[in-house]
Amino acid sequence: MPITVADLTAHAQLGLRVVWADEQAAARPWSWVHSSDLADPTPFLGEGDALLTTGTQWSSDDEIEPWVARLAAAGVPGIGFGTEVIRDGTPDALVAACERHGIALLEVPYRTPFIAVARANAEAVAAQAYA
Repeated sequence: MPITVADLTAHAQLGLRVVWADEQAAARPWSWVHSSDLADPTPFLGEGDALLTTGTQWSSDDEIEPWVARLAAAGVPGIGFGTEVIRDGTPDALVAACERHGIALLEVPYRTPFIAVARANAEAVAAQAYA
């Protein structure tokens, strides 16, 4: 059974909140979790790799839609947006783009380091492999 949004949000200590995910997006498997604020992280991602970001790569919200479109084309199943780093909340443009492209969107609170989200995913993948 693959790791999904529900598996990650079940870790209450992470404080992750689903901002957007329809049934199909919520069911897509997350094989790995990376963090990046590159304008185009797709060369470093594989199918099923989710991405965590703080959004420092966007000089304006107009850059969000094409960024999400590139991630969708690369097979990224989900995005975790780290809040309170450079923005007080998740940008509306990111929510709309994720909805348009069918990518699950999670909010990662400031108190939760990205490495904790990546570790939770890796531990779940390992547990399933050893089951």
